[in-house]
Amino acid sequence: MKPRKVILATNRRYSDQYEPLLEELFNRRIELFCAWGAHCEQWESAMDLFATDPDRIEEHHITTTSHSDESLEDVQSMARMCVVEGGGSNDVEIIRL
Repeated sequence: MKPRKVILATNRRYSDQYEPLLEELFNRRIELFCAWGAHCEQWESAMDLFATDPDRIEEHHITTTSHSDESLEDVQSMARMCVVEGGGSNDVEIIRL
């Protein structure tokens, strides 16, 4: 089973071409989405909008954060400490774009 905590590490701006990535993460039922990099606020907002879309049949809560002024290691440490529903592992997946 893939981790339910994800860090997206990228300096790319968000655009609609990345919606399939957000959909895949949503469908995986991740519980923590941390965006890290120069445009991380755009990515956090995009995931928030995706997860709260009223047209989406299935919904679940995803905690989102953005980190432009922190090291990737600090974000990874924070993500490991977050508790996911039902316990689970402290594994954190880092997706680099």
